[in-house]
Amino acid sequence: MRPRVIRRLVVVVFLLVAVGGACHVDDGIGSMSRTGETLLEPFEPAALEWEECGGKECATLVVPMDHASPNGPTIEVALARIRAAVEPRIGMLVLNPGGPGGSGIEMLEWMGHWLADPAFLGRFDLVGFDPRGVGRSTLVGCIDDLDDEIAVLEPGDGLALVMADAEERVADCLERSGDLVHHVGTNAVARDIDMIRRAMGEEQISYLGYSYGTRLGAVYAALFGDRVRAMVLDGPVDPTERVSRPSRAQADGFEASWSAFAEACDAEPACPLNAIGGPEHAFSSAVAVVSAAPVPAGERRLTNGEFYLGVAAALYSPLSWPMLGEGLKEIVVEGTGTVLQDLGDVLVGRRDDGSYDGSMDALFLVDCADDPERPPPGEVFDATMAIADTLAHFGPAYAGSVGCYPLPAAVDPLHVGPVELAVPALVVYLEGDPATPPAWAEALADVLGDAVVVSSDAEGHGAYMANSWCLTGPVTDYLVDLVVPVDGWSCVESD
Repeated sequence: MRPRVIRRLVVVVFLLVAVGGACHVDDGIGSMSRTGETLLEPFEPAALEWEECGGKECATLVVPMDHASPNGPTIEVALARIRAAVEPRIGMLVLNPGGPGGSGIEMLEWMGHWLADPAFLGRFDLVGFDPRGVGRSTLVGCIDDLDDEIAVLEPGDGLALVMADAEERVADCLERSGDLVHHVGTNAVARDIDMIRRAMGEEQISYLGYSYGTRLGAVYAALFGDRVRAMVLDGPVDPTERVSRPSRAQADGFEASWSAFAEACDAEPACPLNAIGGPEHAFSSAVAVVSAAPVPAGERRLTNGEFYLGVAAALYSPLSWPMLGEGLKEIVVEGTGTVLQDLGDVLVGRRDDGSYDGSMDALFLVDCADDPERPPPGEVFDATMAIADTLAHFGPAYAGSVGCYPLPAAVDPLHVGPVELAVPALVVYLEGDPATPPAWAEALADVLGDAVVVSSDAEGHGAYMANSWCLTGPVTDYLVDLVVPVDGWSCVESD
């Protein structure tokens, strides 16, 4: 089977956001259909039965597959919580790590210990969940094995090949996932969150969402504003971005982050790339190697596409920059690609046993479920090619998308609009974020209306408890004590 051409650089697609006019009214829980017709039997979530699961408590919530048809088929949403560590308890804090396709349960496993510290968010019940289609919830699926399948366009490849790959992939999605393909959009996930709230007996939620999680939070605020106590949207996405209308904003963000890495490497004598001509020479040399043929990576091989994936993955945080240096040097000097293979594996959800978690399938289907447009595939293809031609480093990986082709039109496209909140939402960004550029913060705040924006000069994707220290205090004070910073406040990270 020929390698599939993944639509663009996978990490770029990972964060694309779609927007469209919502067709539903009221609270979306099933009391009204998307046409406004009153439904006689709204869906009532059952009480949750919690069980201990590795230092957490886990439960499963049954929800309608289609919230507009509450008497129809149901699916399961898996969730977990860490109870408040100290009194007085504030309430529940819902977490989302991004994606689409990220697991909130896994987020609790690797971040919950820090968040639950009494000095930070220990007065909350921390609640993570796997959105519909993801992780331990009812799954969507398209591709079983991504090993050696991530490719970039080769000379001579064109629209016909990309369309054929897209048709094969969508056929697999529909065969394996059935009707759930049409009901994994962000509107539906936001309604699931409110069912979690109801099943837990809470009047309101607080919310902390990263990256795609800012899209999800914005939708929840638009649908259920009176049920929001506080909301942090960290690494915000622009609600005018969509899969079907490629823009260069994200591509430019990764180019800028590469430049920041290269500058830091040039200034650091210990950077391993300085021994082989510097970062720019190392990059071009590595590209030449992997373009000629895949290179060994343990028992696997690193393809050209996986090379770009690994480089982009390392740019998510300055903490990964040393690995990027080692990975490029490994390819140039040793002719192997284990470091960049490992970095890329994290983004595509490869497990230790060689299986994949399905997050890439969810990413594709959620983005398309949110996107109201289905332009001709050639139009999308030409747009990505035009952008790719202007990119100094990531052009080959960005080219070749056909958007959501040949998926049918979205049944419930994304709803983001002005919100009315008791406490304004807090939009947080980093000036050096490669994946969600700073301009997207203002774009999201403008759509929400009731929001304040704060920032740091740090590099990396995601601020709170991640790539920024100077934002930790203001964000914690906002969530715990509802102290709203001055709109436009910014800070400088100490060296």
